[in-house]
Amino acid sequence: MELLLKAIGLITWIPQRVWEMISGRRKVNLLVHYAYFTATRRECYFLNVTNLSHDREVEVTHVWFALNPQIHALATDRLLPKRLKPDETWETWVEADRLPSDLGEKIFTLGRVRLSNGREVKSRKNKRVPTQGIVPGGPITRPPS
Repeated sequence: MELLLKAIGLITWIPQRVWEMISGRRKVNLLVHYAYFTATRRECYFLNVTNLSHDREVEVTHVWFALNPQIHALATDRLLPKRLKPDETWETWVEADRLPSDLGEKIFTLGRVRLSNGREVKSRKNKRVPTQGIVPGGPITRPPS
C-alpha cells in the first residue's frame, strides 16, 4: 500500500513540475522550525520563505501565525515587503513566548505568508535544519533579548 501511494505521488508530481515550468507559475515554500539565537539564548520560531519559481520573482507582504488573534512576524531587521528572486530564501522569526505553549507540533503548520498577488501560503515543519547557521536575509543588528 505504501509503495502504491509513493507511485501515485510520483505520477502526479511529474506533470505538476512540467506545468509549473511551462506556465511560469509562482511557487513559494514556507517552512517553520524552532531554534534560538546563540548570543541571547532567545527561543524563537523561524519562518523560512523560499521562492521556488522557475523564472519569476515573488514579493512577500505579510508573515504570521494563524492564531486568534494572529501573531505577526515583525522583526525590525526583516522589514516587509520583501522581494525574492528565483531560488532565493529569506527568514524571519517570532519569539516563542509570544505563541501559546500548548500547540505542540501543530505550531509548525500555522505559519502563513501572503504574497503581493494576494495568495496565502501555509507552512510545514522544517525537518532538515542544520545545528547552527545564519538566518537568511541579511545581518541582524539586535537579536531578540
